[in-house]
Amino acid sequence: MLQKMKSLKIKISAPVIALLLCVLSANVQAQSNSFTFSKKENNENFKILKLDINSATTENQLTSYIADAEKEGVLLSFSNIKRNAKGNLTSISAAYKTKENKTKIHTAENKIVIDPFYFYVATSEKSKTIEKIGFKLKKNGGMDNVLFVVDGQEIDSQFNISMIDPDDIEAIHVLKNEKATAKYGDKGENGVIEITLK
Repeated sequence: MLQKMKSLKIKISAPVIALLLCVLSANVQAQSNSFTFSKKENNENFKILKLDINSATTENQLTSYIADAEKEGVLLSFSNIKRNAKGNLTSISAAYKTKENKTKIHTAENKIVIDPFYFYVATSEKSKTIEKIGFKLKKNGGMDNVLFVVDGQEIDSQFNISMIDPDDIEAIHVLKNEKATAKYGDKGENGVIEITLK
């Protein structure tokens, strides 16, 4: 079945239900902060860059993130950076600008520490065009520690589940408790969501 895999259509703006249903992708290869997907119909590949920003993010990481985004043709910048006595971020503004002059600013502020968020950009490897881009808050709890398996392949925990088109999903199976750990060992202790693609 893996040989017959085609790629997925990437839709980051999927509704909340799609977020729950659309959990994973066919061919995912972790490359530091990026992933590569194959598209089912015509073997088109998409590169996904995801950059996590949280209270422990360092200046060196921010500098590295700027360079990573620039490789994708995006000017990413950070400003209004404030830290508490322990060095944790309490304020940061992140902004991006594409070659097409598409811009957006995200500001995170909190007296204790910022709420974690991430920047993402999905680029077609064939046409080199940006398909999706933006900032998104990271949710606490929920499905962050759930193991996702697509067509028998375990997916990296940093994968953004909202990037899958619900129309590409044939079936979803949820394994909990003993069933999850019996099949996947310790990796399944927080539950497993198995996705079968069309």
